[in-house]
Parts: sequence; C-alpha cells; structure tokens
Amino acid sequence: MTLPPGVPGRTQLTLAFPLSSQSRFSNFVATGNEELVRRLQQISQDQRQSRGYFLWGEAGVGKTHLLQAALQAASQSLGDAGRTAIYLPLADSDVVPEFLDGLERLALVALDDLDAWVGESKRERALMGLYQGLVETGGRLLVAATRRELNFHYADLASRLRGLTAYPVRALDDAGKALVLRRLAGERGLALDGAVLDFWLSRGSRALADLVRQLDVLDQAAMQARRRITVPLLKQVLDL
Repeated sequence: MTLPPGVPGRTQLTLAFPLSSQSRFSNFVATGNEELVRRLQQISQDQRQSRGYFLWGEAGVGKTHLLQAALQAASQSLGDAGRTAIYLPLADSDVVPEFLDGLERLALVALDDLDAWVGESKRERALMGLYQGLVETGGRLLVAATRRELNFHYADLASRLRGLTAYPVRALDDAGKALVLRRLAGERGLALDGAVLDFWLSRGSRALADLVRQLDVLDQAAMQARRRITVPLLKQVLDL
C-alpha cells in the first residue's frame, strides 16, 4: 500500500482519515482530565515533553475526541514548520501494517484503538518500527487503548509503549454529562431543563456516546412532534 497523504514537504495538516469538526478542546468538558488536556494542547510546542502519550480508558470516555483535538490544535504550528501529522484508527480494516511505513517522518502520529493490533506479530513489528523511527526523527506518538496493561506479543514493544507518559481518561460524572448534553442540545436549538436531565441521567445509559446518540433520536422525535423535550417524551422515545 502506498503512503497516505501527509508525506514530508506538505505545509498543511493532511490526514488519511478525516477529523471530526466537533473534536476540539473547546468543546471537550475536561473535568477530571485537566492536566492531560493541558499537556495535549502543548504537544507541538513544548520540546521538553516526553516522546508521546498513552491514553487509556473505557469506551466512550473521549479518547478519540482528545487524539483528534490534539492534531487539530497542532495543525497551525506543524504547518508552519513544514511538517505533518496523521490520525489512524487501528481498528479500521483498511489500516494494515504497511500503512505505517514512512510515518516516522511525520511530526505527530496518533494511533487510536491500539487494542486491535496487540498480540499479532506483524502488526506489532510495524508499531515497533514506527516507534523507533519517531524516536530517531524527534516525532511524537499518541496512542489510545481501553486498558493500560495489554498482552503484547513482543516484550520490547510493551516496554517502549509503557515508557510513554500515561494518562487515564476519566469518565464524566453526571454534572459533566449534563454540560455536554446541554451544549449539544443548544447547538440544535433545543432546551433541556433540569428535570429532563435528572430523569434521563438517572435512568439512561452511563456511556456519554450512547447519550449523544439518544439526543439525536430525541431531536428527530421532537421535530416530528413539534414539541419540546419533556420527561414524557423521554419515556416514550427512549423507553425509559
């Protein structure tokens, strides 16, 4: 497979997988993750930082959001320096080991879903090659996984990735989830009052990603019914 867009010499942040326009630090509720967010905001500027970061946490806590936000925040400085960055979701079937060839020449590489490649020798060899190449060129590596301790095939790779500065991505409490849902609802022209949020969060999914998907469903239902989101509507549409 040929290298993805993003070869050295381009002056803009070029990505093989597009970033979500919503994945920015400005709309990430950082409660419980303040230090991690601060570090990621500075990743392209502070040359005294570690070689990269290892983010871990359960599904839906915002790991992908943070990886993509770090790339988008770094885009201007990387572009000015004539270097590039890339985001790769390793769980995507289109991402094969050959896709990592040459990425060590980039300034910043973000690998999501590390779990999907752990335990398979060819994939781990590609990860080792990328890591060593980035060390030689001074590039930074961001990785995200569901757990800090993974069952690697190669102990050397495990040792190197454990050497990255590690941060757990902490799930939001109900107050943080309420902030996110209110903001997203406001962007849709919807209002969520306290009673609605209290009922929803006490009976709905604990995963923020599920709640966001439910908001999309509620948005459609409210539009069709030409009514605001109320507790009765929540019960009817979400079967709570």
